[in-house]
Order: sequence, then structure tokens, then C-alpha cells
Amino acid sequence: MTNDLSIPASVLIIAQNAEKHLRRCLDSLKAFKEVVIIDGGSKDKTEEIAKTYPNVKFVKNPWPGFIPQRNVSIDNASYEWCFMIDSDEAATPELVEEIRKVVEKNDRKIAMWRVVRTEYFEGAAIEYGHGRSDYQERLFLRDRTRYTGGNHHLHLIDGIDLGKQPHLMADFPRHVRVLHDPDYDLDAMITKMPRFSMLIGSEKFNKGRRVSAPEVIFSFVWTAIRMSWRSRKMGKRGIVLAFMKAYSDSLAKLYIYDLQNFRNIKQSEADKKYVG
Repeated sequence: MTNDLSIPASVLIIAQNAEKHLRRCLDSLKAFKEVVIIDGGSKDKTEEIAKTYPNVKFVKNPWPGFIPQRNVSIDNASYEWCFMIDSDEAATPELVEEIRKVVEKNDRKIAMWRVVRTEYFEGAAIEYGHGRSDYQERLFLRDRTRYTGGNHHLHLIDGIDLGKQPHLMADFPRHVRVLHDPDYDLDAMITKMPRFSMLIGSEKFNKGRRVSAPEVIFSFVWTAIRMSWRSRKMGKRGIVLAFMKAYSDSLAKLYIYDLQNFRNIKQSEADKKYVG
């Protein structure tokens, strides 16, 4: 059982095959009365680990996509204030105490609080250039907030885009942070990036984006140069991050190019094969 000093707020996590990082995450959240984990179909020990924590509410929901799953987590929250965190992140003790103050004050004039997430790459915190540590929307009022958008999700407050209502948002001090995976490296980035680029490319294609072959080619070169300059303070790590950003952006454009040139051909071939 949680004690009387625990924070009356719901922490929201969407997870799938998260056993590698989950204990670190949940250990940082012991001060909260409730941690809601929405599991999209894990095959590892995610559920087993989660159920060893008395404040965890574990809910199975077949993966419907990022935005719907985020909203499912809100629907399963028991408390008025919700704090969103990923399974490969951890909350610092300083952040936990700042959240406690907000929850206890319960000033509903502010519906969303932003927190800086510390980004790591190859053993170092990234504070400059591309991929630097920056503010993200994390703590919000449950009954006023919904997720919307595509792969880069947006927040609706009272049904209106948060970006049009900056007066409803406040920032925690910059030193109060969520910490990403400190072991994040090039291997992890290469594993995740192709699928993410495909999702971004598909989303933009469906919104009408089209590209030319020269744009795909020059996108890599220009982005690599621009990001290398922006990330110069990070030295060799900055070079790697800049080239991976160029790779990601050009791969998304290449996927758009593929869709616009071969989508109809692929569809007609499938019709011939399966429909006759």
C-alpha cells in the first residue's frame, strides 16, 4: 500500500516489451499514488515487472497507434492531475517534488506543465544543437486534455490546440528534469530510425506532400551541413547526430518519393493477383 504522503496524481505510461528499462522508470515513480501502464502486447517480462510495484495499474490494450494509446491511458487515470512519462525515462527527485507542489496547489488556471527531458547520446547529455535537451508537455489536467495529431502528437486543451492557448501552459525550472535512457547510442538510433522515417513519410504523403528526385538527394547534403554547424559544440557526437538527422529526413523523403511513383503500380499488381 502507498503511504499518506504519496502524490495524488496518475502517472501515464504506454509500454510494449519494456523490460530493459521499466524498473528504472518505476523506481523513480514510487511517490505517486497511481502509475497506469497501458501495454500494447508485450512478449517479454514487462507485465511481471510492473506487477511487483503496488502503485501500478496494469492495463492490456492491443496497440492502436500512439495517439489512441495515449488517450486510453488518460481514460484509465483515477486522479485529476496526470504526468506522462515513457518506459525508458526516469523522473528526478527534484521533478517529483515540483509535481507534488503543483498537485497540492491545484491551480486549474494552468492546464499543462512542461518539463525538460535530458537527452543522451553515447554516454553524454546533449545540451546543444540537434537533439538537445528541451521542454516537453508532460503534466496536465485529465479532464481538459486529449492527444491528437500524427507521429508528432499535439495536445488539445478544452478541445482547442494548446499552441493557440499559451496562457494555459507553464514551465518547470530548467534544471528539474525527466531523464531519457543514458545508454542511448548509435545502435539504438539505427534500430528505431527507419521505421520512424517511414511513419513520417507516410503521414506527410497522406497530407499531400510530394518530392522530386533532386530534393531527396540534396536533402541529405544540406541537412548534414546545416545540422553539423548547429551541433558543433558537441564535437564528434554532434557530427554523428547531424548525419543521422540528415539520414532520417532524406529517408522520409525517399519514402514519399517511392509512394508517389510506385503506389498505384503496387496496388494494380495486387488487384491482378488477388482480385483477378
